Amino acid sequence: MVLTLTMPIRTFVASLFLLLASISANAKDVSYEEILASPDDIKLSYLYAQQQVIKGDLEQATSALERVLLLQPNWDTARLFYAAVLFRLDDAEGAKRELKLLQDRPLSANQQREVSKYLALATAKSKKTRLTGSIATGFRVDSNPDMTTSSSNDLNGNPLDTDERVDGAFLATSNIRLEHNLPGGSGNFAFIEANGNLNEQFQVSEADYLTGGVRAGASFFLQDLQLTPYVSATALELQEQLYRSEYGGGLTAKYTVDPKLSLSLGAQGIYQDYRAVSDDSVGSARDGWLYVVAGGIAYRTSETNRISARINGYQKQASNDSYSYEALELIASDVFLLGRGQYVLASASYRWQNYDQPDPKYSATIARKDRLFKARVAYGIPVDTLLDFVNVEHGSATSGLNVQIGANYLNQDSNIPNFDADSLSADILFTKRFAY
Repeated sequence: MVLTLTMPIRTFVASLFLLLASISANAKDVSYEEILASPDDIKLSYLYAQQQVIKGDLEQATSALERVLLLQPNWDTARLFYAAVLFRLDDAEGAKRELKLLQDRPLSANQQREVSKYLALATAKSKKTRLTGSIATGFRVDSNPDMTTSSSNDLNGNPLDTDERVDGAFLATSNIRLEHNLPGGSGNFAFIEANGNLNEQFQVSEADYLTGGVRAGASFFLQDLQLTPYVSATALELQEQLYRSEYGGGLTAKYTVDPKLSLSLGAQGIYQDYRAVSDDSVGSARDGWLYVVAGGIAYRTSETNRISARINGYQKQASNDSYSYEALELIASDVFLLGRGQYVLASASYRWQNYDQPDPKYSATIARKDRLFKARVAYGIPVDTLLDFVNVEHGSATSGLNVQIGANYLNQDSNIPNFDADSLSADILFTKRFAY
């Protein structure tokens, strides 16, 4: 795969695939022998194309749709489906060609909007230099935003503050990515991207933070293998005080086994530079290198469902061994597309983290061991689709705008009672994506 599809394109493609797949799901499977026996039966070939998309054989689907359009070039629905399949195969120029043929056709208002919107995205995607990004704002309500301990007493029996405070927060995130094709025509490209995240609590100021980062590198394609070396730098502010800065680099490798299955492997080294702030006076004792190795698998069970799993290993070498640790993290997620741009996202992770030495602040003999569990479920829908459901007209202002609601659970279990905590939260985010 040469380029990763932007979210609007993926949503468009998946919506079409889901619509057509739902039609063919109730139909009898069409064999290739039947196609050979009736090469002029366009409905049979169209059904076969739908079937092959569901199975992940996009090349066969393309051949079937080309045969359909050769016999009936004015079948606009088939051409729109063909354009979607070409998107899925990363043939932006081919998709543009088909979409341009649809521009002057007597399409429905919804089809016209889709053709216009995604022709612009395809044009941006096929440029030598591409700019993509997103901006999101929203709100969250959290039962325990500063992770106040749920334990009543510490290791020595002293009482702990267990006064959890429910609070709301304003959220904002942004990212922007610039890509430029490298010479050679093999799909290699260089990139630079920046991102930022803001969490501004209404009352619990201890949980306020601002992060920003930049990453630059290049992706190289060796047939089905994609190699991406990069360098990065990030900064974290707590309560308007610089708490941590990081810089380093890494390498990721992704191998596409087939259109349904891909494997990934990565490693990075990050130097972390801490500063003392009002809520954490440890400062430079935490300084040191953090090494991370990761391996993952992603499997597309259908054109509307994708599951992935990843395992991360961490080793932190702090200047004070009380803050050095080893950690292992398991992450799993599932994305299910519901049609018309709607989706459900579910994810969960579990992390084991063991520190090398006791922290005298809590115990002279017991080294800290944490177990952290996180879970999230979210539902997203394009604002245009939402407005269609309530029969409200919409224009270009809402194009590419998505709304997502989510719920989260976090639980931390530690052998040091001070760090036992959990929280429940819910959020809503409005995201605008763009591509040039």
